[in-house]
Amino acid sequence: MNHNILEIAPYLAGIITAFIGLLTFSESKRKTKHDEMMDLYDKVNADNDRLRKENESLKKQLEEKENG
Repeated sequence: MNHNILEIAPYLAGIITAFIGLLTFSESKRKTKHDEMMDLYDKVNADNDRLRKENESLKKQLEEKENG
């Protein structure tokens, strides 16, 4: 019995190592996608803020032109 376990131990270790590597890779890939999405979200927010400020400035210019 012990002899059989010792014979398959390297194969089991290889399978377990490959499985852990696969899980680590998939988690890393998921994390990378999440980081890319957050970067895009931050960029969109920055663009929105810039456009809001530009819109306010243009509204003020239009009001000044209409008033006087």
